[in-house]
Amino acid sequence: MKAENLALALLLAKKGALYGEALVSTSSLAQLTGFSQQSISRKLRELESEGTISRNVSNSGIGVSFTDTGRGELESFHFELKELFSMDKPVLKGTVVSGLGEGAYYVCIPGYKKSFEKILGKNIFCGTLNLEVEPSARAKFTSAKPITIDGFTTKERTFGGIDAWKCTILSRPGKKISALAILPHRTNHPANIIEVVAPQELRKKLGLADGSKISLERV
Repeated sequence: MKAENLALALLLAKKGALYGEALVSTSSLAQLTGFSQQSISRKLRELESEGTISRNVSNSGIGVSFTDTGRGELESFHFELKELFSMDKPVLKGTVVSGLGEGAYYVCIPGYKKSFEKILGKNIFCGTLNLEVEPSARAKFTSAKPITIDGFTTKERTFGGIDAWKCTILSRPGKKISALAILPHRTNHPANIIEVVAPQELRKKLGLADGSKISLERV
């Protein structure tokens, strides 16, 4: 199927031609698509010659139905789009592990805490949840452009920047919590660890312990 005819093919499918016969006219299709009647006639002929549709012209209009080939082509487009959209929101599966105990300190520093709360639009719990993940899965999850929290300097010391990704925690059916997956620019964590910041104390809210399994869906 020519790419330029895909929009018309989708319109015909919506009108019932995918699994039956849809009665249409070039004038009605022209109105809906913005193409001229001549262009619609040409596109219908092309779809028919490609084996995508079959046509039955009568005094009542044009009966259009998809062939097995045409349905297969649309199904291929469907799977390609589904794969692309699933890539936009990858799911990162992880195992809860104990951290170094520094999360509460760093998250509560005003320079970080205010930034986290601005991104999520909610108050933030002073602490992080550490997840052990596959390094390749973490790399894919963090491949999207991050929200960067700039580093800053206080009277005591300089603090590094943080990359953050908005996500949803999927712990069990019907239970979703908005959160941030974060990677500090300066960190001792290996490539199989990612930290999570959320409005709630996640271990208590979700009944988590070391070894618990949760997933993060990027939004």
